Amino acid sequence: MLIDKLNLNHLRIFESVYRTHSMTLAASELHLTQSGVSQHIRSFEEVLGVKLFDRIKQKLVPTAQATLLFKQTAEGLYGIEKVLTEFKGGEKRLTGTVTIGMPVEFGTNIIIPMLSKFGRQHPNLKFSLRLDFASQLNNPMLEGDVDFSFVDEFTLDKRITTERVYDEKLELCISKDLLKKFGPAQNTRKYFETLDYVEYQKGEPILRMWFAHHLASRNLNLNVKAQVMDAQGVARFILCGLGAGILPSHLLTKLQKEGTKLHCYKGSERALRNTISIAYLEERTHSSAVRASIEFLRKELGTLETRI
Repeated sequence: MLIDKLNLNHLRIFESVYRTHSMTLAASELHLTQSGVSQHIRSFEEVLGVKLFDRIKQKLVPTAQATLLFKQTAEGLYGIEKVLTEFKGGEKRLTGTVTIGMPVEFGTNIIIPMLSKFGRQHPNLKFSLRLDFASQLNNPMLEGDVDFSFVDEFTLDKRITTERVYDEKLELCISKDLLKKFGPAQNTRKYFETLDYVEYQKGEPILRMWFAHHLASRNLNLNVKAQVMDAQGVARFILCGLGAGILPSHLLTKLQKEGTKLHCYKGSERALRNTISIAYLEERTHSSAVRASIEFLRKELGTLETRI
């Protein structure tokens, strides 16, 4: 049988190189030298008689044969690992690097504290975070550069699976001093068109979502004074009196605890909520560390919601 000619190390190293898309990252994960990993892959290709990886524009790209082999290899190795762990009767030791995408503010205030807790429980586990909009995380997930992401209601590629894990309340806020300039708050289109605003992205999608929800109004003429991609920046502009802006409830609560005084417009009685989902490529075989991280964060977010 061909398998009699294989070295188990070849399969383990191949699995790590394919999953990380990098000889360097695989070497770090397996505590080997990069040249040693490259030599193992070349030896493995010689035994199989097929090419497993191409280098295109300094990027490691798996061949079709590699993709087919990876699925079977990963399932086999993870299955063996699970059985051996059960034999030993101990807790699974998670190792490697988990790469996660997430919005800046949600990631900083909600996910990072949870990851810190999980990381303390598994000292050999490492995290690599990409803080960005959902629109910028779509391709990295498809290309395997990000293991999974937390995204809002942005429409992702159909190949990416999403499942709701958290809802954050979105509030339209303004500093008390700036509120005095525009007079008593009124829940009308005319009033809101007199205000100055701060937004996250071009086209004011978050502000316009708030007005569509609370006023059933679209195409408002909004005077946007500044655009900044994260909630901390928007909050700072609001506090300095440049304009009104949308803040997630968890950041607003934090600011209020610090003694900050902001006015939040009521709008309609039903709060506007932004659904946060966990997103991942279902056809991709993830490492034990990735799967354990997803499960831990899923449970932590569920517990957090019951407390809010």
